[in-house]
Amino acid sequence: MPRVFHGNYDFEYELATAGYNRSRQLERMNAELIAHLLALAADGDRLFCDDVALEEFLVDASVAGFPSVRTIDGCHRGQIEASLVPWGCSKPAAELATLRGWSCEAPATRSVARANSRQFSFEIEQRRAVAIPGAVAVDSSQQVESAITTAADIWKAPSTEFEWLLKAEFGMSGRERVAGRGVSLNDSQASWICRRIDSGGQLFFEPRVRSICELSSHWCLSILSSGRRIETGRLAESELIGTTQLLVDQSGQYVGSIPIDYAATGKPLFGCPGFCLASEMFEQILRDARQVTDDAGILGYHGPISVDSMVYRGPDGEPLLRSIQDVNARLTMGRIALEWCRRFGTSNRPAWLLAPIKWLDDRGWVATPDNPLRRLTSPRTVAQRDVKRVGLVLDDPADLQDLLSTYL
Repeated sequence: MPRVFHGNYDFEYELATAGYNRSRQLERMNAELIAHLLALAADGDRLFCDDVALEEFLVDASVAGFPSVRTIDGCHRGQIEASLVPWGCSKPAAELATLRGWSCEAPATRSVARANSRQFSFEIEQRRAVAIPGAVAVDSSQQVESAITTAADIWKAPSTEFEWLLKAEFGMSGRERVAGRGVSLNDSQASWICRRIDSGGQLFFEPRVRSICELSSHWCLSILSSGRRIETGRLAESELIGTTQLLVDQSGQYVGSIPIDYAATGKPLFGCPGFCLASEMFEQILRDARQVTDDAGILGYHGPISVDSMVYRGPDGEPLLRSIQDVNARLTMGRIALEWCRRFGTSNRPAWLLAPIKWLDDRGWVATPDNPLRRLTSPRTVAQRDVKRVGLVLDDPADLQDLLSTYL
């Protein structure tokens, strides 16, 4: 049975807001990102999209050795038997499957929401004692100010200069958070806090730290081998798909990923001079991530799940591990990167990037689906608009060094 991949990249908004209506801007974002799900596809699968430029790209890509995939749009009248694979298993995604007559192995909505909530990851990192010193849950502006003062004392920094982050229950790609410096909140920050607390939400405060490196482990929680429906209190079977190093730019925005494994331990990671990932630290990352997947399974969740980790400078300058920085009970760009690098990588350090087109053009780099060194994995134009970033497999270590020196 073919699969239909659905790019609901605004999945967290679908979880957070009852009766959510997607804005035109987010519709465009979903259309621009849908091609990345090609990484998970096989011959005969479909992408849920009606863009002509994407269809043309898929034809060219299949000639270059990509899976042979077509699009299917929302107005398609012909019935096909298929299973829906969304970016995230939200209620609207499950309703789409029902409307189109497709199967969808969706866990209960409450388990999806709980596994993706910051409360879920916060509780586990507190229990595993891997939270950033000074991190705390808050539910009022007064508690925020108290948290800032306490954390500044822990970090031996003046409270007036102390940098911090405040995150909402659900967020995506740096959205739904506010950054600040010092104890006094400005009007914009205070308004943001009040709106989310008044709507019944909880906020999560953490000191802003200096990252050394960021990593992700990617898992799949499958329905128990008995085939019976998963229910709350029953464990799913978790499988480690792989691990990646996250690449971020100077603003902290995601740029791409590099697959890593135990062979990377004891050696400097890309862009991390003077720091080697110890095998004990890598093992703790996987051990704590497996605790996350076990707890998600107990909730009744099954499907893809990724756990982000970070090594950062502690109050005394020593490297500390935050092994449960974020939990994403959905597909992730790191998982996409892992699949593309496994499919096309031949060097000892392939990478997949969400590369700014301007950066590529400034280098004079030619990226096409059939270029083995700089393999384009998504179209430059979607919905008659040039996209800002494209997917790209880099398979030349010299290109990675150029990336480090000119962009990261």
